[in-house]
Amino acid sequence: MRYRIRLDTMADVNRFVGIATKEKGKIVLTDGDNYTVNGKSLLGAMYTFEWDQIYCESESELYLKIKDFIVDESEIAE
Repeated sequence: MRYRIRLDTMADVNRFVGIATKEKGKIVLTDGDNYTVNGKSLLGAMYTFEWDQIYCESESELYLKIKDFIVDESEIAE
């Protein structure tokens, strides 16, 4: 599964990593083009502050657990 997410603050990063570390399987954060980091890593998630967009990719369905971080694509201005 792949979702576009926002991690705006350190509190967001801490909450996201806390959720991700409880899940089985691989979870990665990617900018969609060049960079990919471990979604269970605090340092990796902090690195995403430098990216224009963040996607969470996982082997399992995480929607309900990370729904607070998911960006509604219909609200994004083109």
